[in-house]
Amino acid sequence: MNLLTRKRHGVVYTPVPIVELILDNVLPAGGAELAAASVCDPACGDGAFLTAVAERILARLSRSDALAALRRLAGYDIDRAAIIRCRAQLDGVLAGRYPDAGVDWNLQERNAFDRAAFRDDNGRFTHIVGNPPYVRVQHLEQAGRRRIAGQWSVIRGATDLYLIFYELGLDLLGGGGVLGYIAPSSWLRSQSGAPLRRMLSGTHRVRRIIDFSEHQVFDNVTTYTAITVIQKDGMPSDIPVARYDGARFSDAGVIALPAAGASSPWVAATDGERRRMQQLAARGPRLKDIADIHVGIQTLADSVFIRPVTGADSGYLYCPSENGTMGLERWIMRDVVKASVMRDGHDPVRRAVIFPYDRRGRLLPEDYLAVNAPAAYRWLSDNKARLLGRDKGQFSPSRWYAFGRHVSITSGFGDKILTSGMNRRPNFQPCPDPAATFYSGYCIKAKPGVDQARLLDALNSDDMEFFIRQTSRPYQGGWMSYAKSFIKDYPVPPNALL
Repeated sequence: MNLLTRKRHGVVYTPVPIVELILDNVLPAGGAELAAASVCDPACGDGAFLTAVAERILARLSRSDALAALRRLAGYDIDRAAIIRCRAQLDGVLAGRYPDAGVDWNLQERNAFDRAAFRDDNGRFTHIVGNPPYVRVQHLEQAGRRRIAGQWSVIRGATDLYLIFYELGLDLLGGGGVLGYIAPSSWLRSQSGAPLRRMLSGTHRVRRIIDFSEHQVFDNVTTYTAITVIQKDGMPSDIPVARYDGARFSDAGVIALPAAGASSPWVAATDGERRRMQQLAARGPRLKDIADIHVGIQTLADSVFIRPVTGADSGYLYCPSENGTMGLERWIMRDVVKASVMRDGHDPVRRAVIFPYDRRGRLLPEDYLAVNAPAAYRWLSDNKARLLGRDKGQFSPSRWYAFGRHVSITSGFGDKILTSGMNRRPNFQPCPDPAATFYSGYCIKAKPGVDQARLLDALNSDDMEFFIRQTSRPYQGGWMSYAKSFIKDYPVPPNALL
């Protein structure tokens, strides 16, 4: 499979140690339970999981029991070439043990997004294992998105299609069967993962989660993963979590159910961490209750709209260009701060954004710009092809000079505290200029009755760092997400309120 096809299908090959770790947590060790097992990988690829299962069966069972169990193996994949490679690998494993034996492997080309294609196999298997493909739903055509959303209860909005495989795997399992996947861990905390959390916390038992946190387990791809082991129809209970620190696995506490439910993120905590979170929760209102939180402007073409400023006079701001320096009409420009690079309340570079909107956030007419801001209009026109190429070429031709997203057009101005979307520790900075807007981060605008200085201290506190590490998602290098979806629920201390 070439690189483009692998990317389109979300193919990420599973390292052998990960396969073995999943099988250790899912399959019976041997004896009658292994002999009776029927194992399926619904996205088998070239057979990493199925060949490892076959090797265990052949090593731990008698010839007759092993051949019977191998005939119950099943693998499905959308890629015919992968099925062929999987069959060849299984043949090789079998020949290495019993050269005179043959198995008609149950390997079929199926599209796992089509739920009806698997209906006859529902309840058939005792064990489901695998590494579901990682594909964003927005990468599919509109008709495909609607078809998928109509079939699967775990899909809501723009999300990753690997979630489907949890629902498919549980369909395929018989009662009491066990599923083990390695997949992105985002569903544990994201809004898009809430339907899956709801399904699991209501009718199934998550036996264990092994969280790799920010540590990468796949070659040539960055993704944040966890192994999840689920027993179908098991009684929901607190979920033990192990976390990998780059060298070993350690106890990370438990995810408390049913208190976690589906609306809240599933976060592992020790008893001490849980007590501290409860103390924080009891102390005051949430940040979203005492402040408005906004994402910055999103042009989807920052190098066109947002320019460093090297000089100014009464009529123009001067910015670098390919031919040296260009002057852009001052009246259509707004100072803009890049929140992700702010330190000590300052963006080290003075920047301005071409702002083709009136004070009420309405897009100015194109002919008005052409007459009243000819230099800025000429610059935008020179970049028209790039601006029309936003949204994969689907950007509205009549609004070609608008920002890519109509967010924070007016709300980005005024007194505000800024933060980047990712930080190693809290980095909330007061914006020095209320007349400036911002991008590449979030702003917090305190409501009346809030002491902004004390609020700033609370946001940059050890409590905020602890709260984020308990509720947010990690990235490589110790970075954590400080997105609105995480900071909005931070409990503000009472002394920040007047």
